[in-house]
Amino acid sequence: VLSFDVSQRHDGEVRIETAATSSVTNGGFVVRTVWRIAGSGSLDMDARCEPFGHLPLLPRIGVVMRVDGKFDRFRWYGRGPHENYSDRKQSADVGLWSSTVDEQYVPYVRPQENGNKEDVQWLTLTEANGKGLRVRANGDPISVSALHFTTADLAAARHNYELKPRPEVILSLDARQCGLGNGSCGPGVLEKYAVPPQRYRLQLKFSRVDKDED
Repeated sequence: VLSFDVSQRHDGEVRIETAATSSVTNGGFVVRTVWRIAGSGSLDMDARCEPFGHLPLLPRIGVVMRVDGKFDRFRWYGRGPHENYSDRKQSADVGLWSSTVDEQYVPYVRPQENGNKEDVQWLTLTEANGKGLRVRANGDPISVSALHFTTADLAAARHNYELKPRPEVILSLDARQCGLGNGSCGPGVLEKYAVPPQRYRLQLKFSRVDKDED
């Protein structure tokens, strides 16, 4: 953490500003984030990621949250209902879709990245009674996945039976997610679907849902 500042606004808003460095051997990112917490309990996040050093193409750029497993009803307005990526999304229409977190996992022969949804404008994770969390993209649409596995869980397993679902929901909210390409049997992702190490901005609004409404 490079800096941390909290200020109280006259309109009942609390503003938190942070700057932090996330680095590897040859470079990394400086992430500057502004949180605005309203009296209603909603949180607005504005994160700006600035690269430094020499970085390779990225798999994704965004944030990962752990959400209580009781919020297992997943609803989103974006591309669906099946998984889709930047270079594999023409068959997935933009619309309002509903599922469960359990149903999001795609059992490939070998566990791997799966379940992503592109062009998402908002999503909810709720209990059966409709109460839970809403996340809305304040800027550009985002890429989203909601699974019971982390990326490390998937990378460590060679077979599906080796995976043990986590009780919590692993919610990934990405400014950009790499396309799939044909890396398993041919060329990798095309340049226009890659995630180069450049500046990115992720703007999100988190709020409470009392019942799941459109």
